[in-house]
Amino acid sequence: MSFIYNNTTINNKLDKIISFCLILYAFTFLLDFKINFLTTAFAFGIIKLFFIKPNIKINSKILYFIAAFILCTSLSIFLNDVKSLSLINLTDFKSRFLSPLIGFLLIFLFKFTKQRILILFSSFSFSLLLNAIYIIYQASQGESGRLIGFASNYMLLCGINVLILPVIFSLALHKSNIPYKLRLFYLLTALINIPAIILENTRIVWIAIGISYLLIILLALKNKFLSLILILIILFSSFLFFKVSPESIARFNSITNISYQNQSNYERLLMWQSAKNMFIEHPFFGVGIGNYHEQYMNNYRSPYSREDQWHPHNVPLAMLSETGIIGGISYFALFAYLYFHAISSYIKKKNLSSFAYLMCLISYTINCLTDCMFCGYNIKMPTTIFYLFTGIYLFLNKFLLVNFKK
Repeated sequence: MSFIYNNTTINNKLDKIISFCLILYAFTFLLDFKINFLTTAFAFGIIKLFFIKPNIKINSKILYFIAAFILCTSLSIFLNDVKSLSLINLTDFKSRFLSPLIGFLLIFLFKFTKQRILILFSSFSFSLLLNAIYIIYQASQGESGRLIGFASNYMLLCGINVLILPVIFSLALHKSNIPYKLRLFYLLTALINIPAIILENTRIVWIAIGISYLLIILLALKNKFLSLILILIILFSSFLFFKVSPESIARFNSITNISYQNQSNYERLLMWQSAKNMFIEHPFFGVGIGNYHEQYMNNYRSPYSREDQWHPHNVPLAMLSETGIIGGISYFALFAYLYFHAISSYIKKKNLSSFAYLMCLISYTINCLTDCMFCGYNIKMPTTIFYLFTGIYLFLNKFLLVNFKK
């Protein structure tokens, strides 16, 4: 009995430490912080396994799709016809494809509760609210360009915004038993981030957040007059912020400009063609994970290109060019299943967690059409957070049950 009591006590203490690490992560994830508190939480979760083993019941095929995705993409390392296996390939695969899985695996190591999940999202919300306020302050001081507030780089902030803000906005508007004041706090974060996103000047984020916010308003609010008022308020306020930012207006007007003079758009067309050519010439296993940059620069870069790129700024093309049809199909199958799962769950249950995850999934997928935010080069945090949100969604809907044996 004493042994069981001690193990249970240790388990509870470790859960408190993991919970504290997750909160610290939500407060610091935008910063260039030397300690990754999510990884720290995962490490304490591994330690927890030495004392109490989880009893796991899975009512979803999601693990099969994730395992198939990891297996199929890994084949490109060994079976590509471009370059023999090297440590660089293995390191790249570990960093981009394996390490982000700690977000999902945390579900098996930590006793998540609805209260802890709300605290986690409230911490994310607080960080994004402060960052948005600081971005608006930067603009008021005459700063221009890609305003990012406290964030370490603008690409990271792009991925974070399209993942977290749709969830926060859903928590604010969708019918639930979340306290009214907390929902107002989420609404404030979602709305204050609108001018901040405009001033960040990332066009695909405008599109992704615009579509997801519109869907959230139309689907979450039953009062259509209130929906119309909120849409008009957002449109009018967005118009005002565009008017005071000439650079944002220029960026907005350039969305459909694919001329040579518009380097950002024209360069993407060239990169997409290069990635397409890679896939055509190496259809089965691609050029191999970790080989894209070398192949692009030496064999596939257009003579009209003016940039040195490490990925094609499009996740589907990145998967096809690096991992071929084998890895590409596993990627498409994974996201098709996630969409099917989330839509089916929401239609059946009409609950907040399914709705919020679906809105997050839509926004994230749109962003991945012009940036490599899933298993992308050099920025793995969005992938980690996406896996974490996927695990939380499965847990809240009881598709994944985890209890710890005494």
